[in-house]
Amino acid sequence: MSTTKLTRKEILTEDPVHETMIRIVEFLRHQGKLMAAVALVAVLTGVGVYFLLEYLDAREGEGQRQLARAMAMFHGNIDPAAPDDPFGKGPDPVFRTEAARYQAALKEFRASLDRQGSSKLGVIARYYVGLSQLELGQTKEAIQNLEQVKNNTKDRTVGYLARKVLAKQQLESGNAKAAQELLEGMIQDPQCDLPKEELRLELGKAYASEGKRDQALKVLRQARDESSRSLLLGAISREISKLEGTAPARP
Repeated sequence: MSTTKLTRKEILTEDPVHETMIRIVEFLRHQGKLMAAVALVAVLTGVGVYFLLEYLDAREGEGQRQLARAMAMFHGNIDPAAPDDPFGKGPDPVFRTEAARYQAALKEFRASLDRQGSSKLGVIARYYVGLSQLELGQTKEAIQNLEQVKNNTKDRTVGYLARKVLAKQQLESGNAKAAQELLEGMIQDPQCDLPKEELRLELGKAYASEGKRDQALKVLRQARDESSRSLLLGAISREISKLEGTAPARP
């Protein structure tokens, strides 16, 4: 079977798992030799967050090949007539159901995690284990894995991405305060390299869910002023319009 390698176009496609595209711009070096870099991009549907990353050639090592294969599965297509072998129709994996796609991806990411351990590639694999588990409804296990990733010192970018996913989970579970703390912490952290306008958009939603209309509008307007991405700008403007159309909360 030939090595699966994601193209830039494939990397930039919408990621159904968390409606995110993930960016990792990290080059691993060993004794001066460039070994690997993993790139993921993810877009929050309706939010339009883009993270541009680059992949090193998968031929650089078995670890990179295995992780590339897992990510190809994670972004695989769905076709009810797909064969038992997801690669049976060619280099792009095809699955009969979304559940089958994420189960296969989870198995592959776990194998990558077992192989890579606590290395940078292992951090990425664990992050995707968490995302796959979330999609499969294994929320408790997913949160445990993402919690391990969020404070890692091997790859801070992946750690921030894990915090962003955890903030989204907190907000969806009704714990807006916890979501606010995670998002505010990243916005105030000078080392956080995630787009601040996206984090402010999510923070605005968290404020709005608690009825903090004025705070939400302030944060969203700041995000609008900072945003140069048309898709993200549209999402921010919609949130602002929605809040401006509601009456301020009575004291």
